[in-house]
Amino acid sequence: MLIKTRAIVLHHIKYGETSIIATLYTEKYGRLSSMVSGARTKKTKFPMTYFQPLTLLETEIYYKPNRELHRLKDLACPFHYVSIPFVIAKNAIALFLAEILYHTLREQEGNPRLFGFLFHVFQLLDTQEEGILNFHVRFLLHYAGYLGFSLENLGALSGTSDHREFHNLPYEAAKAAIEMMNTPIAQPARFIISDANRQILLDSLLNYYAEHVDGMGRLKSLPILKEIFRD
Repeated sequence: MLIKTRAIVLHHIKYGETSIIATLYTEKYGRLSSMVSGARTKKTKFPMTYFQPLTLLETEIYYKPNRELHRLKDLACPFHYVSIPFVIAKNAIALFLAEILYHTLREQEGNPRLFGFLFHVFQLLDTQEEGILNFHVRFLLHYAGYLGFSLENLGALSGTSDHREFHNLPYEAAKAAIEMMNTPIAQPARFIISDANRQILLDSLLNYYAEHVDGMGRLKSLPILKEIFRD
């Protein structure tokens, strides 16, 4: 059956001489993989720029229930990024967040609330100028709630929780995390936190995710992100 659904690109791999298989997170059917024929040819109507991580799409897909691979019929890009591809810090964050989503979004069913959050938040990443250095940390703090292991009880970050990864966080990092969690992600804001403490907080959050998500594994984009944001 032919379906229309918004989608977010998570990843793609080459297939054959000219095609790709794109991993998408869709509004109606959750995570699915789609064959894109001829994407790597000069005359394609589906240029590879549409399959960069976190690209926002409107798609038509030949969808078959219980199949692992579906076929893309048509697509459009309703929001073209103007800064993510060109601003080094934003590009590094985008690659990191795409890898986080690739490991954590596994359900093959729609979740309109989560999809709406993601579709909006990546537009914010592209348009916001203030507070970008903390964007990925703020994302992880808010995104955990959508995955079912919310950090709303941020006593964890001050060392009063049973979660061992949050023990002994520096006061500055714990205080900034509480402020980030209590500030809507759509609201540009500055938080008092050094680069070193931001890295400590990021590592703690990733440990927290790893405890709740099987097979998180090592994130290839993390060393690049840390290199860009280090002192």
